[in-house]
Amino acid sequence: MPAEAAFFIKPDLISVVPTSSTQGSGSHKITDLWLYVNGKFQGAYPTGNLMPIISKNEKVKINILAGIKNNGISDTRTSWVFYDFITLDTLVENGKTINRPLSFKYNPNTKFEWMEDFEGAGYTLVKSIGNVNGGGNSDANWALSPTSEAFEGQSAVIDMSGMFTGAVAQVESSVAHTLPLASANVYLEINYKCNERFEVGVISGATSKSTVFVAPSENWNKIYIHLADALNRTPTSSAQKIYFKMVKNADIPNQKMYLDNIKVVYL
Repeated sequence: MPAEAAFFIKPDLISVVPTSSTQGSGSHKITDLWLYVNGKFQGAYPTGNLMPIISKNEKVKINILAGIKNNGISDTRTSWVFYDFITLDTLVENGKTINRPLSFKYNPNTKFEWMEDFEGAGYTLVKSIGNVNGGGNSDANWALSPTSEAFEGQSAVIDMSGMFTGAVAQVESSVAHTLPLASANVYLEINYKCNERFEVGVISGATSKSTVFVAPSENWNKIYIHLADALNRTPTSSAQKIYFKMVKNADIPNQKMYLDNIKVVYL
């Protein structure tokens, strides 16, 4: 049986365009494009790959969703519901290839509960006090990184150089945030780089609940962290803080963690 007639879309530049300053940075790590043709799911394609559109030489309606690695794990890829899908109504001759940039926007229903990009005056990230290692304080605080090491504008750095082995650096949101326990769509977005893994979690009252350990990355990276499971793990709370924690490794003398564009979003 001959193959069905198709044309192809070749994504060029993929971007995220915030529609207001309240949505923060447009940085992203879209890894896949989820393709629907006339309402039918056709497949998820790595960014940069050709996407075949079976059209039978008729006009088709194309919906493209952004896809990400859930918690940064390749085996748990998912569509990113916080970006609106892109819709194309088109008629293209079979066999042709369209080179097209794709610009995603945030879903207008997305709630931005916490954002910190370290620009301007006043910051909402603070050193943890009284909830580290069962009641202690963090052994280190954060500071603004040198401009040469920043991701965009200004970034935060936690520098554990010269600290004793086993020292704990933990920072957290300055206030507890009210997040929906009933929704599975509660996520943390961050840009980061680090030379040792660090832990991300939530604090419910006096209880810290780990969510994920983020692997070292020599260069600036982006991760989307699913918070809903930790939020719903007992004990639950009506308001919860987000924390970032790193433990000093004796084998890494100049141990550092950088953070930027912290966002907690939910639907």
